[in-house]
Amino acid sequence: MDMVPTNYYAVVYTVPVLVGSSQQKLSLQVDTGSSDLWIASKSCSSTSCSATSGRLYDPSSSQTTAVTFTLQYLSGTVSGPIVWDQVQIGGYVIPNQALAAATSVNNEPLSYNFDGILGLALPPNSLIQQMIPASTGDAPDGATISSNLFSLTPATNTPSQSFFSLTLARPGFTQIPSLLGIGRHPPEIVPDPSQINYSPLVSESVGTLFWKTTIRAITVYVNGQARSIALQSLSGAPEPTALLDSGTPLIMTTPTLANGIYGALGISPAADGMYYVPCATPLNMSITLNGQNELPLHPLDLTVEPAGQSNAQYCTGLIQTDPSQLTATSDIGDMILGIPFMRNVYTVMAYQQPNATGYFNTSVQFGTRPMLGLLGLTNATQALEEFNQVRVLKQPLGSGSSQPSSGNQSGESQLSIGVKILIGLVGFFALCVALFALRCLFARKRWKNTSPVEKANQGLREGLEYGAYRRARSGSRSSTDQTTLVYNSSPRKDKFSQDDDYSPEFGVRRSKLGNTGLELCDPWDPHGGTWRDTIIGTDAGEAASPRSSYFRPPDFADFDCGSLHASPEDLTSVLLMAHDGNDSQMSDVAEFGMHSVGMAGIGTAARGSVIDADFQHRLSSDSVTPLRRIASSLRSSHVLTSPRESV
Repeated sequence: MDMVPTNYYAVVYTVPVLVGSSQQKLSLQVDTGSSDLWIASKSCSSTSCSATSGRLYDPSSSQTTAVTFTLQYLSGTVSGPIVWDQVQIGGYVIPNQALAAATSVNNEPLSYNFDGILGLALPPNSLIQQMIPASTGDAPDGATISSNLFSLTPATNTPSQSFFSLTLARPGFTQIPSLLGIGRHPPEIVPDPSQINYSPLVSESVGTLFWKTTIRAITVYVNGQARSIALQSLSGAPEPTALLDSGTPLIMTTPTLANGIYGALGISPAADGMYYVPCATPLNMSITLNGQNELPLHPLDLTVEPAGQSNAQYCTGLIQTDPSQLTATSDIGDMILGIPFMRNVYTVMAYQQPNATGYFNTSVQFGTRPMLGLLGLTNATQALEEFNQVRVLKQPLGSGSSQPSSGNQSGESQLSIGVKILIGLVGFFALCVALFALRCLFARKRWKNTSPVEKANQGLREGLEYGAYRRARSGSRSSTDQTTLVYNSSPRKDKFSQDDDYSPEFGVRRSKLGNTGLELCDPWDPHGGTWRDTIIGTDAGEAASPRSSYFRPPDFADFDCGSLHASPEDLTSVLLMAHDGNDSQMSDVAEFGMHSVGMAGIGTAARGSVIDADFQHRLSSDSVTPLRRIASSLRSSHVLTSPRESV
């Protein structure tokens, strides 16, 4: 079924049907408080019919009955001719179903997804059946759709069990879908039908009209204390009565019962006769019906915020009174349990009594014995937590916020959703940090075990920015007997504009690098080389690392290309060098850190240097030593003699 909003607090639940020989697809409200079927027709010009945007019943292929129909609801009227036409619901086809092709609809909130009403109250309540009596043969009559469904011929075409069932979804919740069952329980809601309790119905002098039973208790819980409400019936009977009506968006009752319920919270009716409750105060109550367990109601179903006022101080109570309709002489009784109640129960409207296993094995052809079955779906403790989340903390409910439960009412303490989320986040970040630390550990170990030459080659893959390799040759003590090669080891440099202010790897402002003026035979290459029984419903089966200095390649302007040697046999070492803006310090490029790619929000990690302490001391001892003299000094002092020292 679909849940169709009609105003800020009211919705209707509609089911798709196919009508006529052309199988026109229309949507009808499932109404357990009435027994007739009517659809707004193309001859209707009232305002309500206009709201369907042209989606109206075409009775051109129907058979006329020459009988007209007028039905008065609690609010609103419907009138029009009665016709016979084919109606298909689920997989069941009724060839000649009596229905009203409404030509006038007043005070009914029709819409594109709401074209009429499918009445599922008991047949004696049907106005059409009173006007066109039902018969036992196959000739067209005024039988209700429920009578026709459970007496289809041949018998193999009828539902295997004679009942309807309903679940009504709650806005913002996804665990309970809106479903209409015909002779079948949805297994995801009712895994064990024997758990459903059944209540006998209250009959009137003309017969059983509604799915109505007696009320045994109403309890309001205030600060954990149960307060029983005094029960009083309009008819003077020992117990008040209540009927289930999926077509009423409120719980309607007598002033006596309403005053008792709200009075438990210290609330009286306002000047307009309505009841208002502080939005942050839960109306935590339960109703016990004849033959049933105590049935908790969700506080979010009992009050509603004014339209468009999510931060309003007072909310409208969804339990109200209507003294003009609920009277001692009416057939309705003392309370109408509308949508706010029915969202909390799985409702079974049975035409027979089930056996001990909950299975219906008696056909309606042997007579009917209607029973009302209910299974509670609301966990009182969880419902209070959800109310607090929405009304107090002003947080929306998640997709898994409402879980069907009929037995867990113990009020076990549970962690709030916010605490669970916080724990999850802390655990996630801890895992990320641990994985990053392991990565760094393995990378450092691998680097230490790599030979100097391999380290030089790996420099390209590791994306060392603005670093340079210096190859020193030995063969002559003369400063001119040296060869130096500068190489930019930055394979990712081509992914960034040379005009960018910052280097993506180290956070170095490129504008600080300046023009190095390298003239060493132009060796600086910035780009060097890279569906029988039916369940109807939509769910049948939501930084960069700061550094104290900037670095640039050393200035090799003093070198003479013509004096460089090219003999590979003279290669003795590879040095990783960087230079600050004051020409005062050289260090391993690794000292400048390594940006943690793919770990946004975790931070930036710096890789420690593996420069030999003695080597570093020697480099820092002379702040302005030209490159020619550094090479000569290293060669003459034999510092670069081992793989470890060559790093």
